[in-house]
Amino acid sequence: MSNAFARPGVAYLLRGAMYLSLTDKSNAASLITLRGPSFSVPKASGFVPLGVEANEPNAQELVNAVDRFYDSLNIGSSGESDPGVIFAGAGEPLLRKHVLLEAVREIRERRHGARLRVSTNGLHDLETCDELFNAGLREVSVYVASANPEEYTRLMAPTDGRGLGDALQFVERCSSNGIEVEVTCSKAPGVDLGAVREVAMACGAVKFREREYFQ
Repeated sequence: MSNAFARPGVAYLLRGAMYLSLTDKSNAASLITLRGPSFSVPKASGFVPLGVEANEPNAQELVNAVDRFYDSLNIGSSGESDPGVIFAGAGEPLLRKHVLLEAVREIRERRHGARLRVSTNGLHDLETCDELFNAGLREVSVYVASANPEEYTRLMAPTDGRGLGDALQFVERCSSNGIEVEVTCSKAPGVDLGAVREVAMACGAVKFREREYFQ
């Protein structure tokens, strides 16, 4: 079904929403692998990895996919029935920040009320939060693997020396900018979900969602 909106690897559908993948690369454990060793994205979604860097979409391809998606919904002005568009995939979307920002700005010009969200690990410079807001993004979902710094590092395996404090600062900065922040965490063995929820809300998150863990 998603191939009607974009080539395989770029777009897939879950629960009526469109997901757009920018890259398979990540600066930490991918959010897919953090769901557990037996987790897989439902086949009906149309999800497939992008693969090599040459397959990564440019901003115009993302914008065109969003146009086709909303045209297919026939809901007119976006409102409560808008299932939304989420930038997420096998990799970390903000590693291609400039492409994402360009796409968000263009989508905002074409469809002012469209629901746009980025799903990220939050392990990025805080200026990224400002750039997302200035581009017109108003929702982010940040994965926080644990409220314990050592456990967080073990689970997330960041590649650039960042850690829990960086992710929480990202949550705080986005929130202070006026971006609605949802924090998610998998029910991995030993993880104190209550502690993650507490620290997330203390940093300004307005939603907390537990994700199933697949052994």
